[in-house]
Amino acid sequence: MNKLKSMMTKVMLGAMTVTTLMATSAGASAATTTVSTPAPAVTETSITLKQQAQPEIHPTTIKLHKHVSTSQISSQVQTAVDASALNLDQQHHDSQLK
Repeated sequence: MNKLKSMMTKVMLGAMTVTTLMATSAGASAATTTVSTPAPAVTETSITLKQQAQPEIHPTTIKLHKHVSTSQISSQVQTAVDASALNLDQQHHDSQLK
């Protein structure tokens, strides 16, 4: 029974491998076909972007004086990220009110 199961597993894996290889080669050949189309006319455009305030970066050092778990470090980092995002949101909101 084990021999039959092992043989059927090998047959299924072989069939899946062949199917994958055929699909990959079909996709590769479809991707490499060339179609000759004329290039569109080049038009000149200009874009003017509104100047935005650059956020300040404040590096934070985490000092480990005792054994700390990764979840505690993750919590500290998430708190710092949340505070930074809240600060940026507040600055953005203030700039919108001006």
